[in-house]
Amino acid sequence: MRPYSLYAILLIIVMAACEKESRIDIPYDGDKVVLNSLIQPDSLMYIRVTKSKPVKESGNLRFPELAGAVVTLQEDGTTLPAPRWTVINGKGYYVSQGVAKVGARYTVNVSYTGLASVVAVDSTPARPAIQNAFAQKTSNRVRFSLKDNAAEKNYYRIRVYNADTVNGVIVPLKQDTVKFRLDPSYNNNFIDIIGNAYYSEVLLTDERINGKDVLFVLQTSKEITASHMIVEVSGLTRGAFKYLDGTYSQRLEDRLDFSIDPVNIFSNVENGYGIVAGVNAGRLSFSVE
Repeated sequence: MRPYSLYAILLIIVMAACEKESRIDIPYDGDKVVLNSLIQPDSLMYIRVTKSKPVKESGNLRFPELAGAVVTLQEDGTTLPAPRWTVINGKGYYVSQGVAKVGARYTVNVSYTGLASVVAVDSTPARPAIQNAFAQKTSNRVRFSLKDNAAEKNYYRIRVYNADTVNGVIVPLKQDTVKFRLDPSYNNNFIDIIGNAYYSEVLLTDERINGKDVLFVLQTSKEITASHMIVEVSGLTRGAFKYLDGTYSQRLEDRLDFSIDPVNIFSNVENGYGIVAGVNAGRLSFSVE
């Protein structure tokens, strides 16, 4: 497996999204460790460790990196080899020496001189069961099926990419996703969240589809012209769902919003800010008819 997979790079982009400028005056609770990691099974774990700062410091909101932190990582209670400090695209990460496993419980501890030590815990979810992806050129519909596991409470993120073949492998044309909405003619289970706007991703729970085999029909904002496409459905833990939902506008609409201050974003980091959460992306690559 390549050490820096496409999905790992996409995770890094998501984690970096919380470092934008805000000019809204919000009470500051003091300097704390900001710990962020979205853990994907079969991928190395990328752990971002920075220090919080007041959002009123406009023009320089990039949180200082804590390159000298002591980071420990546990898998189901067993301590793993220490993550290594690595700079990727100009940003520093503590990178695990092995890949994450499905269904494992991960604990990340961080200590840094002068700041309170922090800890966060989450598990990695199962990969969603998706199949039968289909699209036609010049149309604006993408279809696929999802089988929900009735034995678990499931959370999902849906994204779609235009794609092409490179050396016989289907890869996204670019990192930006195709904008779409759930087609109201087919997705009756989600009628209350279907609107006129098109988005780069949709977040869902299985509240209305628990245990069902569901056909999703996505209506794209533009006619389909790509030769290939990729449907991505990620299984999320509850923490990952709440974090991605809470940062939705900031990540996808590039808006300045008070929620970019870490104190106003859902966090499972004890004594600090940020998120450590499991995700598991399932992808269907297919040729457009």
